[in-house]
Amino acid sequence: MFILLICIPLFICFPLGLSEIRGYECKNDTGYKDGSRYASNLKRVLDDLVKNAASSGFNTTSHGEIAKEKVYGLLQCTGDASPQDCSKFSQEARITLPQLCGNAIGGQLWLDTCFLRYDNVSFFSDLDTHVISILRNPQTVKANPGGFQNEVADLLRNLKDKACDPASKGFAARSVTTSSSDWHRVFGLAECWRDLSVEQCGSCFSIALINLYHYTEKEGGEALLGSCRMRYEIRPFPPVFASNASASQISPRKPSRNLAILCGVFGGGLIVLAVCLFIIRKKMISVILLRSVRLRQTEDSERHDGVSGSLFNSQMVFRLDTLIEATGKFQEVNKLGEGGFGSVYKGVTSDGTEIAVKKLSLSSGQGTREFMNEVKLVAKIQHRNLVQLLGCCVEGPERLLVYEYLPNKSLDTFLFNPEKRKVLDWQKRHNIIIGIARGLLYLHEDSQLRIIHRDVKANNILLDDKLNPKIADFGLARLFPRDETHVHTRVAGTYGYMAPEYAMLGQLSVKADVYSFGVVLLEIVSGRKNNDLNFTQEMQSLLEWGWRLYKRGNLLNMIDPTIVKCCPHEEALRCIHVGLLCVQADAATRPAMSEVVLMLSTSSMALPNPTKPAFVSLSLSGDLSPKDEAVTMSRAPLDTQLPCSTLSVCCSSSIISLEPR
Repeated sequence: MFILLICIPLFICFPLGLSEIRGYECKNDTGYKDGSRYASNLKRVLDDLVKNAASSGFNTTSHGEIAKEKVYGLLQCTGDASPQDCSKFSQEARITLPQLCGNAIGGQLWLDTCFLRYDNVSFFSDLDTHVISILRNPQTVKANPGGFQNEVADLLRNLKDKACDPASKGFAARSVTTSSSDWHRVFGLAECWRDLSVEQCGSCFSIALINLYHYTEKEGGEALLGSCRMRYEIRPFPPVFASNASASQISPRKPSRNLAILCGVFGGGLIVLAVCLFIIRKKMISVILLRSVRLRQTEDSERHDGVSGSLFNSQMVFRLDTLIEATGKFQEVNKLGEGGFGSVYKGVTSDGTEIAVKKLSLSSGQGTREFMNEVKLVAKIQHRNLVQLLGCCVEGPERLLVYEYLPNKSLDTFLFNPEKRKVLDWQKRHNIIIGIARGLLYLHEDSQLRIIHRDVKANNILLDDKLNPKIADFGLARLFPRDETHVHTRVAGTYGYMAPEYAMLGQLSVKADVYSFGVVLLEIVSGRKNNDLNFTQEMQSLLEWGWRLYKRGNLLNMIDPTIVKCCPHEEALRCIHVGLLCVQADAATRPAMSEVVLMLSTSSMALPNPTKPAFVSLSLSGDLSPKDEAVTMSRAPLDTQLPCSTLSVCCSSSIISLEPR
């Protein structure tokens, strides 16, 4: 009791400054023995790092003559840490990391104020972009989360650029005002290790930003990589913003005479003080270690979501000057096409590899979101009917995606061109239909992530040199929980290809992709666009025309005249039948993609009779190209006040207008 009475006021007078553990990793494949030469070399390395780091905030050293006994170490303090703080928290890291890793032969530790690493192999000046940990605040920003995401992404990109400035020594921290009514400011930090080059730091920051972006609707997050870290919070965080926080949030208090007397009375108990501080420090370190272990266990348990871990390796991060050279400075002659969020250019790398570079428009308000979404998803999926993402580039305001080059461009360039359409005989069209179906089946059921594409249409189907299809443009794709039948979300996609329950109510499920596939299938067989202007006023869409032909028993008239004489009629009519099943008004009656693939692959399976499809028509004052349609819809949430005549869905004999909500 006497010791406790002494320790409490002393603890008030001399508060302990423990830095919080942000993350750690131990190299547990091998270990060293106590008293070994490796143990003594490690002790010497740690002592030298701490002793010399305070003067510059950074130090590397090594000790040992024999390779298997040699130890390499690196210590770096936060860019704006004072020499006193650097010395204090370096000592803490020096004690904490061996406690965390025991006799592991290597380890690395992130504290609020410093980073420490040691290993038995040299890692100096080597870029390490594997993701150690992604920390995130469980709370989601409620007011304008989409805008908050874009503002956080802009902040992180600016921090990346600032930290890559040689004068910044790999460190940048700042805060910006946000449009969120919940939180008016967001604070951010970016830091890489000072033995790396500017290019290496840029690559590490790019991968950190891509991994962290998935959580930027949260109130805070941090990406810890082997060579760098990035962090943002809606509140000031130590040590970088600690002084700002205290200055703005805490009113200064006058010194208390009673407190000074109390401290003086107990000043003679220095021995007891030392004991108390030792006990309290040990206890607090134990609490912090326990918290860190629990945090680690929580993260490990969440790795099934397919997001944790590194999405890219450093070879997948392209430099901007490399892509500028490959595309001839993005010359118009190399332009392959243009979509709602940017243009695509052909390029040739220095080793002769042909690539397609998607350059997102700087004027697109949605560009950052679509870019991050596409990188996050496409990097984790591999299928012969999905376009292959080779890498990305994030430098300054530029956001670029690098894909495999497909020489035949998109399906619509063949299908809706009177001359090129002749190249697509029935066998090629059937192979394209089957390939698209298998690609969607992979996204919905077979990949490690369950993905809804949300924008399946002819110009998002690319063709390789053998006219095999590959689904592209995952900017609007959405991860979908496997235990959910549908979710409510903002509407994004292209008019004419969107399922009615999604277009009108925002109800998204895999059946929305099935509907879009049905529209594309009917376009492939007929050679006509869904919104073909040559349709009569009575039959405003391809779906309505197909349904009337089906009811009359005259579906042969729907087959493209260029192939009708030489295609197997039974197989073509079966495809049309499957297409009508996919576009039925009731989502529950549409087949899953697994059933679609089976129906298209065998002629022995009996097909159910389709019910009437939903005719989604566009009624706008003035012309609106498909490209503009995609942009308009992708920017229009459900509560956007659209004109009552903007979108109508015809089911059975009634017409239901989409009213403003």
